[in-house]
Formats: sequence, structure tokens, C-alpha cells
Amino acid sequence: MAENCTDSTLSSHEIQQDRPASSPTTLPLSPELLARYAGPCPRYTSYPTADRFAPLAVDESSGAVAGAERPWDALNSVRSLSLYVHIPFCHSLCYFCACNKVITHQYGLASSYLDHLLKEAQWYRERVAPVPVTQLHLGGGTPTFLNDRDLTRLMVGLGDVFELRSGDDVEYSIEADPRVLELETLDTLRNLGFNRLSMGIQDFNPDVQRAINRICTPQQVRTLTEAARERGFGSISYDLIHGLPGQSVASLERTIDTVLELAPDRIALYHYAHLPHRFKAQRLIDSDLMPPPSEKIAMQLAASRRLTEAGYVFLGMDHFARPDDPMAIAAAEGRLARNFQGYTLMPADALVGLGASAISYSADGYWQNQHNQKEYTTAIAARGQAIFRGWQLTDDDRLRQGLIMELMCHLRIDKRELERKTGAPFAGYFHRELARLQPMFEDGLLGQSDRDLYVTERGRWFLRNAAAAFDTYLHEAQTDAQYSRVL
Repeated sequence: MAENCTDSTLSSHEIQQDRPASSPTTLPLSPELLARYAGPCPRYTSYPTADRFAPLAVDESSGAVAGAERPWDALNSVRSLSLYVHIPFCHSLCYFCACNKVITHQYGLASSYLDHLLKEAQWYRERVAPVPVTQLHLGGGTPTFLNDRDLTRLMVGLGDVFELRSGDDVEYSIEADPRVLELETLDTLRNLGFNRLSMGIQDFNPDVQRAINRICTPQQVRTLTEAARERGFGSISYDLIHGLPGQSVASLERTIDTVLELAPDRIALYHYAHLPHRFKAQRLIDSDLMPPPSEKIAMQLAASRRLTEAGYVFLGMDHFARPDDPMAIAAAEGRLARNFQGYTLMPADALVGLGASAISYSADGYWQNQHNQKEYTTAIAARGQAIFRGWQLTDDDRLRQGLIMELMCHLRIDKRELERKTGAPFAGYFHRELARLQPMFEDGLLGQSDRDLYVTERGRWFLRNAAAAFDTYLHEAQTDAQYSRVL
């Protein structure tokens, strides 16, 4: 993404050497500390965050986006590309889900949607330089809602427009629902070049599963995990959630123990954001079953302790990886990057997002498609694209964009590099930000030297809080945006 971290980043080992010997990196976490920083905060998959995007004017006669703000024009000069494809369809409703989704058993809707998505891809044919796609991700909804024939049609259609490759030097991933994924589909996906698989587990406790309407057995996951490994998927990831209705510390620990037996390469342990006033599906959750904030914090501590004691490396931002996984190795070597799909090993100069609500970016800014599936397909049918809002980056945006991604990917900010870019002392240019960060310094979450500002080991839990201090728009503008809680 445009938020790629710079090549001048120090490795974690070098950062540790640069810290003072008394740096409080090993001070224990406490429920009180976690509670202090547990409030709502952006996740910073982009800067500015998507809630800042503004409507783009569309010419009524031609259907083209009017005005000078056309960040997609920068696609013609990129050297590498990421692709994101949004497949919104699901067979059943998971009550916790806040994704852009369509619940249906009418497969024709998905097949028709795919027609429009491939037409949108054609709109980019003359706008994107002929460069390799280093990262491709199918998200949803449930991308494996598509049958094998349509998964093949999708990839062939994308290959007609973009330069798709196979091998270890690309990262092609797909989100899968283990309740409906067939072994034959794993064969199809591998033949199409996919080498990463992410499965949404959430929790293995039957009572919790009933409360969120997502019943999945450990045996289903075990069968798919073993089959995926046999077929050569290089990295298998599980998504877990803490803070779900009916969960307790003890029940979550049992889920973690089951997960450890299955030994996925990566684990994402998300905090459940209960926002029933925004997401209708969450209104189906019995509020009496929701654990209190103190219990959620205890869950986070217990689950994370179990994972790290089992040998998983905590990367920050809810993510864990086995020490031999390429992502853990990249983090240790300072090669980690971040984009709308989360942490990645394959950063690119730009991202093209296809499908309803998908976001794209270039060096000049961001643009987003219509969120509603019907509005998306109507727009594609009329003009070949469904862009409705976006953001043109300013010089200050780019400065803070790079700073935030450095902080979240490599746990440090190079003060001297920023002074070179701004022409001003770091402490002067960012005096407001340093004032906001003072409690984090005092709590041993951050440290600094003449050379850099860095995140301590326990500060990894609070990367979002540290990044938020540098977000001009978060502090200088009123917003109705509601963010998920950090913990």
C-alpha cells in the first residue's frame, strides 16, 4: 500500500540495542493499565481513516468522476500492485458480524454480481500499469460462497486484466468459512495460485457458538487444516474473538487450548465490538450474556499469555504468529508492512479494490466503491465503475501516513528522518503529539532517544493509541465516527 514502511527501518534487535538499559520493556501488564487505554480508537489500516473520505462529484451526462481529484491516475506509474476482491455473500447470518454482507441462498445473485465485478476490473485495464500483482486477497462476506466454477471464472477474468503470478514471491489469500468449505474447493484454490488460507473460528465453545449463530466443530477445522497443509498452503490463519456473549476466561482458555492443538501458523485475536445501534445483526445477541469490561480484559490477558507461552510471537494489533512463520520473521527483520487487509509481507505501490464497498489507493489518495450491493451493480452497469467517495492526500497526510505505518509495522519513528522531511526539530513540529503521548511514556509503553521514538514490548498492545496521537483529523475535527475499542 501507499502506507508501506521505509527501507531505512531498524530491526527489532537493533531497536532493543538503541534503548537505554533501564527501558521498562518488561514491566508486567495489569488490568488497570489495560483498562486505561481500552477505549475506542481507529485501527489505522489507512491514514486518513476511511470515515474522513468525502463524496466525489459524478458528471451526470458521462458518468465520469468530475474535478481534479482523480487518485487512480497514479496507477499508470506503479511498479507493483495489490488486489482486493469483496464477495459479500453468506449462507447464514452470524450475529456478531459487522462486515458488508448479503445473506442469501439464491446463488444467481452471486453469479450476477461476479459479472459486474469482472466488468469493473475491465475499467482498470487502461488505467493500471502492466505490473505484477504481489498480493491478492478475497474477503467478504464469505468468498468461498462462490462455487469452484465461478472461483475459476473470477481468477481467469482477473488474469485477463492484471498480471497474476504463482509461487513463493506472491501472497494470494482467501477468507473461508470452515462450516461450508469443501476439500475439492481447496484443490481448486491451490490450482488457481492461492497459498494462504484464513478461517473464521471465533470460538469453539458450543454455548458461545449458539449465542452468535455460528456452529463449527474442532473436527471440521482440523480436517480442513490438515487438508490445506497437504495441498501446499504455506500459511494457515485462524480468526478468534474475545468478548463474545457467553464467553468467560475459562471457556476462552479451552478454545485457545484446542487451537494450539491444531497449531495454525497465524492467529488473529480480535476484541468484539458490540455496536447494536449500528449493526442490526448484533441486536439479535442477548445483552444479558455480554461479559463486563473487566472480564474482557481478563480474557485478553489470559488468551495472550497462553499463546505466547506456547511459543507464538506477538506482533501487535491482535496478531500472533509461530516464530518460523514468514510474518514473524519479517517482523523481526523490519520488513513488515500494513494495508487494508492488515499486516502483510508483500507491500505494493497501490491497491485496486473490486466489489461493493472496496477501497483502493495510490500514492495520490484513496477511493471507495458504493457500499450497497444493488447500488454497486447499478453503477457498474451504467459506467463501469462505482466510485462514490475518496480522499486526495496532502503533503502532511503523506508525512503522517508514513509515520503511523512505521510505528505500527516497525515499532519506531526515526526522528532525524522526520526532521529532514519537515525542516524542523521533531520536538517542535510534533509538540502537541508528544504532549498527548506523555502518559504512554510514563506508563512505560513508549520510550525515546535522540535517534528515535520507540514502542516497548508491552507497548505493542497499544499501537493504536500511539498512532492516534499523530492523527490530525481525530483531534482537530468533530466526527460521528464510532471506532472499535482497543481492548
